[in-house]
Amino acid sequence: MKKLLLLSLLVPLFGWCQVKSGVTYSEHPAYDVVTKSYQIWGSGTEAELRALYAEDAKFWGPGDEEANNVDSEVSTMLWWQENFSAIKFTVMEGATPDIIKYEDDKKGAWTMDWMVFSGVNKASGLAVKANIHSNRYVTNEGKITMSMSHFDRESFGAQAQVSFGMHRNGRVYDKHPIIDKVNEMVVHFEAGEISELASYFSKDAEFYRLGVDGNLNLEERTATWHEAVATSSIRNLEQSGYPDAIYYSKDEGQWVVQSWWWVNNTNAETGEETREYLHMSHNFNNEGKVTREVIYMAN
Repeated sequence: MKKLLLLSLLVPLFGWCQVKSGVTYSEHPAYDVVTKSYQIWGSGTEAELRALYAEDAKFWGPGDEEANNVDSEVSTMLWWQENFSAIKFTVMEGATPDIIKYEDDKKGAWTMDWMVFSGVNKASGLAVKANIHSNRYVTNEGKITMSMSHFDRESFGAQAQVSFGMHRNGRVYDKHPIIDKVNEMVVHFEAGEISELASYFSKDAEFYRLGVDGNLNLEERTATWHEAVATSSIRNLEQSGYPDAIYYSKDEGQWVVQSWWWVNNTNAETGEETREYLHMSHNFNNEGKVTREVIYMAN
């Protein structure tokens, strides 16, 4: 009985915790502006699109750190119209737009919708399609001042590339954990720590030097590292530019790091200083071990 009494007292308490801050509509003049923008994207003009936006309107897409402006939005629309036909926005199945009018906001309303964007490449006839969720602020005067869109940029971009007959085989990174591994390998070589250096390679790793026939195995490559340490008192590798970590999608996927260096060595016997340019390519397996090294040294 006491538990039932407690629950009966809590029910109205939960109701009191709710605060109504506005009203949500499924139809509203603010959303008519958004609907018109979709129609213009399909077959309208630059002037018609600009008329819907405030001059200082801001646009954000997925991952954007800074807002884009109206000029950028117009350029994007014109690019799609130039290259694609049958451009349209349709409501995602099972979704309806929401227009929120906050009680303390007298200037406009927020619109939210879930749409499917589609178009057909004029040259290839291939279609592209993407689900897009958008939030926009529309003033009482019918001007859009802010737009935030969310969609899978990677998938959408890949579809567009394919429609032009292009195929992306991978991605390039200028910062990645396997780049850190290559940098660590260089530090070990500079310090003459060959056992530590060799530990970064798989037991069946292959080593190639451009311009030299054949390849070395890990044991043979380790011997050349020891030789380099014995003949130089100072080994200094100065990075040239920045390395690239490349993920190739083909061949079941593989990681490669391309790096460029100035090698500044001092001969242990003569004290002679040399400076040579080095390019290295390292393939990594799924365990993070180097399976293939290709180097090219130029004076």
